[in-house]
Amino acid sequence: MRIYWFISLLLVSACSSESQDQELPKKEIRDKDKDLASLAADFSEKILSPHENIHVAVGYGLANSILVIGDEKDMIIDTMGGVETAEVVLEDLSKYSDNEIDTIVYTHFHIDHVGGAQAFINKFGEVDVISHRDTSSEVEKFFGIKRELIGQRSQKMFGLILKDRDQALSHGIGIKLEAGVDTPGYIKPTITFDQKFTKTIGGRKVDFYHAPGETDDQIFVWIEEMKALFPGDNIYKAFPNIYTIRGTSYRSFQSWYKSLEKMMSLEPEILVPSHGVPIVGKEEIQKVLSNYRDAVKYVHDQTHRLLNAGYTPVEAAQLVKLPDSLRNNEYLFELYGNVEWSARNLFNGNYGWFDGNPTNLFPFTEKELGKRIGSLISENTLQEELESSIVNKDYQWTLYLADMLEAKNGKSIDVNNAKAEALKALGEDAYNPNAKSFYLSTYADLKDETDKKREALLTTEESTGEDVLRQLSLNMFYEVMSTRLNPENVSNTSIQKKIYFRDLNEIWELSIHNSVFTYKEVSSEMHDIEMDSLTFKLLVTGNLNAITDILVSNKLAQGDDKRGFLNFLAFFTE
Repeated sequence: MRIYWFISLLLVSACSSESQDQELPKKEIRDKDKDLASLAADFSEKILSPHENIHVAVGYGLANSILVIGDEKDMIIDTMGGVETAEVVLEDLSKYSDNEIDTIVYTHFHIDHVGGAQAFINKFGEVDVISHRDTSSEVEKFFGIKRELIGQRSQKMFGLILKDRDQALSHGIGIKLEAGVDTPGYIKPTITFDQKFTKTIGGRKVDFYHAPGETDDQIFVWIEEMKALFPGDNIYKAFPNIYTIRGTSYRSFQSWYKSLEKMMSLEPEILVPSHGVPIVGKEEIQKVLSNYRDAVKYVHDQTHRLLNAGYTPVEAAQLVKLPDSLRNNEYLFELYGNVEWSARNLFNGNYGWFDGNPTNLFPFTEKELGKRIGSLISENTLQEELESSIVNKDYQWTLYLADMLEAKNGKSIDVNNAKAEALKALGEDAYNPNAKSFYLSTYADLKDETDKKREALLTTEESTGEDVLRQLSLNMFYEVMSTRLNPENVSNTSIQKKIYFRDLNEIWELSIHNSVFTYKEVSSEMHDIEMDSLTFKLLVTGNLNAITDILVSNKLAQGDDKRGFLNFLAFFTE
């Protein structure tokens, strides 16, 4: 026991010594304009053909759409981000094949991969839609309970609310974004699998593998006959987005690099990513995959090492720096993902929100902390320091000071202008396009210089059309309702309503009790109101007027207690 204690003491001493001695590395300054311009060249609109039966639509939208030609039937891997863009892609790809497309593959749930599927259905009728088993639920989280917050942050991360003149040269994995422009056309998968699935498509054996990485539902497609690998978003020409600032569930480093190793073991000779240009040649592909694996694993290993050495999550993240052999690799430039953001997310994913500092067990809000610290410093001192930070181009300090002054005194024109100036300068200087767009979008928001028309299209729930609503489950809408219930409006309220969905022949009991909304399917024949499930979805998303379309008309809904049911639904609107 004493020996074990002594060894532990030595380890702690070694950790403490390393923690005290190691300094933050200096930030390397790359030529952002040169690197972005080089990357942007990959995204010029074109069809690339790495094989006589593989044709890739690059640069039409944020992601690629890939045509694989079979004997009589063809397959499409990923469908673009919206119907209109997918229609253009379909037209251009039709020059390479007269076959019908009978299979669509979703490599994962992100909208730039699933949003154009309706265009293919419109042209070819019902087709098989293959995905991982979790893709539907992830799509529904995106359209449902995550939509508002992730939507707001996505607008800033991709610069969607910026005017055209302020848009970034590249978004790291593409140039054109369909969001806010195209009609969403998601179609629910018809074939799902867990770990592996094999299907003969167009006379050719196609293997589908679960390969978690950028998303947990990520898959890759392997066609042995062609030695062709389609990795989805587990590799693209930028450091991987192991954490995205728009917000995401934890992306596991270990899952990601193990998925890359699974792909390497197949020894592909053609690699067709869902963003960017294909790679041809076994040796080159192995090198790219190996370096990508090494980068992900390096950040994972070294972040853990530094955390175990006693560094805080932020300190550890700022210390991790790729070795030169990886940092100078064009497939690992931080033009989409970012090493520091990824390292910070490793802590959150493995250890949660608590950083080990007891001060943070029950912390002040940022506003309260800023107010208390601000009360110790005179108003003149803070204002002088704010002005000085602008003069000295110490813009990160400007943002801290501005937050403190706002916490102390509320918003003011002078502080707002200082914050805006700092955000603009940080944005113009940022290397990473996501950081650049987020800074500049926040600046534009503060200065009221956003693209109002596009912003309105992006923020309205009514923009989700009936075709997409039909693909989404009732449970998704119930979950959204749950997150909209303000407990102050239903305290001491216990209420229950039953709704009959004619098209589903189902009765659902919706209840509010203890300020909680619950729902379940019941066998009772009694109900308060009846309607089709689509009508209910349109009501919840604000696409119908509760008074004119439901209460005073029997066209869409019938029942003896329509008013009572609508009063019940009113609890779920802010």
